[in-house]
Amino acid sequence: MTDDSDFAAVRDGLRLQMFDATELGILDLTMPKDEMPYVQFVAGELYVGVRMGDDGPASVAQVEGWGVAFADALQSALSSTPPLEVDAVQGVAEITEEEQAAAILVDPSRAERLNVEGDLVVTRLAQAHVIVTGADDERGFERALEAAEELIRTGTRLASIHPIGNPGAKWFPFPWRERFPALAERITRVTREFGIRAYAEQKSALDAGEVRVLEPKLERLDTGVTVTFATWLSGTAALLPVVDNVIIASRQGALGVMGFAEFIEQAGDRVMRTELAPIRYFVSEGLELSAS
Repeated sequence: MTDDSDFAAVRDGLRLQMFDATELGILDLTMPKDEMPYVQFVAGELYVGVRMGDDGPASVAQVEGWGVAFADALQSALSSTPPLEVDAVQGVAEITEEEQAAAILVDPSRAERLNVEGDLVVTRLAQAHVIVTGADDERGFERALEAAEELIRTGTRLASIHPIGNPGAKWFPFPWRERFPALAERITRVTREFGIRAYAEQKSALDAGEVRVLEPKLERLDTGVTVTFATWLSGTAALLPVVDNVIIASRQGALGVMGFAEFIEQAGDRVMRTELAPIRYFVSEGLELSAS
């Protein structure tokens, strides 16, 4: 039996794996820290780690037991990944092999053969569905939106919806809404749908006791704009998601609406940002607010 605490014994079997913030946030709620996957942050919601063949992701305890830098483990896994063979069609490449997509995150030069227009941009949508395009090519972002909308229609879990770009030696969130104003409304709609799903996934793993875990909802206004909201009963302890508006219900049955930023400001030190992913704010019991 292979000793998984010995790096030399496992290095040839290491393979790259991608993780997202919601996935890791849920694991953090359900398992001990030393059993969590050991990951390296990339950008946005994306992380990379390694798995040991078919034995699952390498844990924090296992990686720390190897006594080598995690970068060495990533490089070992990268060396086992075959060259990228996917071609770009009209400046857009769709990668459906997780190792290949993860390899680009570790070493962006692997995507050079795609000859995209502008700096490299990656949008990871599902566990093994990644769109690769160039920062100057609107077609690539239209395709990412089309793919995301199709995944939403089919009920497929979204890992992320936020593109990341690599203009140099480091990945950064790519401002696609600002870069392509014609796509802004679709981007907003898909992004909010992604957020609703991520919160629902998180809620299923939360054990908050008597603290209310507020559920965000999506509403399309008559103008066609999509907004998110959550309803909070004034005076109760709650875990509040980040939404556009908070509907405040009084114990007497009155309802009012307050923008999220205003709610946080009005609550002052009675509300605190938690370390949950997706982000939630803890609202203290006894806080009384009203809105028109």
